[in-house]
Amino acid sequence: MLNSKGYFITGTDTNVGKTVVTACLLTLYREQGIDTGVMKPIETGVDQECSSEANSDAKFLLTISGNGDPLEEICPIRLKPTAAPLQAARITGQTLDINLILENFHRLQAKHDQMLVEGIGGLLVPLTANYSVSDLIRDMNLPLIIVSRVSLGTLNHTLLTVKAAQETGVKIAGVILNHSKDRPLNEIELGQASLIQELSNVPVLGECPFIDSISVEHFNDKLVKKVEHWKI
Repeated sequence: MLNSKGYFITGTDTNVGKTVVTACLLTLYREQGIDTGVMKPIETGVDQECSSEANSDAKFLLTISGNGDPLEEICPIRLKPTAAPLQAARITGQTLDINLILENFHRLQAKHDQMLVEGIGGLLVPLTANYSVSDLIRDMNLPLIIVSRVSLGTLNHTLLTVKAAQETGVKIAGVILNHSKDRPLNEIELGQASLIQELSNVPVLGECPFIDSISVEHFNDKLVKKVEHWKI
């Protein structure tokens, strides 16, 4: 673990594997006995109750963490439309309260030894008209883990995200490549990690194995053995 008191996890795209990687980290730290709080500051496409782990990343991550923190702290803003936060807020006639997010973050931070915060979408996703995910990361003062696909196209997406982070003053801890298909990697995919490191000068911290579905039973001691070598 870096001397950072945690990480902010973003992705190069939607559905790239942020929740899977965050859950892997929570499982690893839980097995290591490290008290880790978790937060999903904003979630869209859910009801106010985040009624099931199957459709709520926040509720799923809270279950994986084993913590007793209230859902209202873990995910203070929950919006029904499946859209970027700014769009979802406008559709529902709301204005996102950034201070509410930060207040809950600091409350959780005070209760735990370290924090994992899963973002929404990518680095430049707008939360308000003049405040993006990158602004939130800076305000939380956490180093960034970038989750990226291992498949074709990941070089462009990853390098763009690295550049955006650097230009917005976000400290990058590294990249984790997520395996989204249950098959051996081809020659191109096997070379992605070394090329990303060479071209970005950012370390690849590890590769996340294929996980069949986001369900609690998959995040266990067997999984820990597959991710305990991550450079975190």
